[in-house]
Amino acid sequence: MILSYILEKVIYRLDNCMDKNLTNKILIFLPNMIIPILIYTKYELSIQAISYMSLIPFLTMISIIDFRTTYVYDITILSGIIMQSVIFLLNKQLSEGSMSHIKGLFLGIILSYILAKATKSLGDGDIGFYGLCAFALGQEYSLYMIFLSFMLASIYGGYILFRKRKSIKSSIPFTPFISLATILIILTQKDIINLYFDILSRNL
Repeated sequence: MILSYILEKVIYRLDNCMDKNLTNKILIFLPNMIIPILIYTKYELSIQAISYMSLIPFLTMISIIDFRTTYVYDITILSGIIMQSVIFLLNKQLSEGSMSHIKGLFLGIILSYILAKATKSLGDGDIGFYGLCAFALGQEYSLYMIFLSFMLASIYGGYILFRKRKSIKSSIPFTPFISLATILIILTQKDIINLYFDILSRNL
C-alpha cells in the first residue's frame, strides 16, 4: 500500500495531465497489490521474491506513463536497475549468480537495439526497459521475454487492425507488452512457451 501510494505520487508528477480519477487509481493500485501476492505464493519469502516484487512498481509506472504519453523516462529505468543491483549485491546466493543477470542486461539491450533498427517499432526507452526486465529475469529468460512481448504486441496489433480499423502504422506503446511478458514469466516461468511448442508439435 505504501509503495503504491508513493508510486501514485511519482506517476502524477511525471504525467501532470493525468486525471486523479478512480479508474487511474485502480490501474496504479491493483497491479501493485495483486501481483506481489501471486509472487509471494509462488516464491514465498525469498530474495528472489523481493527482487520481483520491487520490479512491479517500475513496470506499472513506466507502462502507464508510456501508454498515456509515449515517453519512457531514463531516470525510472536507471532507478529500477540500481534497485535490482542493490538486491543482488546484498544477497550472497544471488551475488554468485549475478553474471546471469549482467548478461541478461546486455542481452536485453543489444537484442532490442537490433530489433529497433530492423523493425522501427521500438524507441530508445523501450531498449532501456528491455534491459531492466532482462536484468531482473536473468540470461535464461531474456530471449523468451523479448519473444513473448512481441507475440503479445502482435495480438494487440491484430485487434487494433481488424476491430478498430486503424492503420497498422498506428503507434503502439510497447512497454505494457514488455511488462506483461515479464510478469507472465515471473509467475509461470517457461510454462507458456512449453505449452505453445507442445500444441505446435501435436499439430505437425
